[in-house]
Amino acid sequence: MVAAFLLSAGLAFGTVGFAENDIADKIDDFGLLIVGLTAVVWYLAGRGRFSRSLVAPALVVVAFAFQVLGVLLERDDPTAFGDNVGGILFFVTFTAVALWQRLRGPTGADTTV
Repeated sequence: MVAAFLLSAGLAFGTVGFAENDIADKIDDFGLLIVGLTAVVWYLAGRGRFSRSLVAPALVVVAFAFQVLGVLLERDDPTAFGDNVGGILFFVTFTAVALWQRLRGPTGADTTV
């Protein structure tokens, strides 16, 4: 779930970076795209999808950090600023869900650790 969500968010927010004019405005957008691609590679390579690793929640926190960085970098440009505020609300909620999912422990038939 985390990898799919991060890839979707990376594609949604990251493709905006191609339309941005300033390098500072592109950093957060392309950062989210990189985090999304990294999450999918982590999930598909090795045993990432079978383990209860902290990598997935850590990637969500990194994505949240890119959104905060975007607010700091784009605070002087009101036209580039808006998507970052919505993104922060989006990633705060998803960070809580990803951490809860990781920390709650296995349930039901899922007993792999």
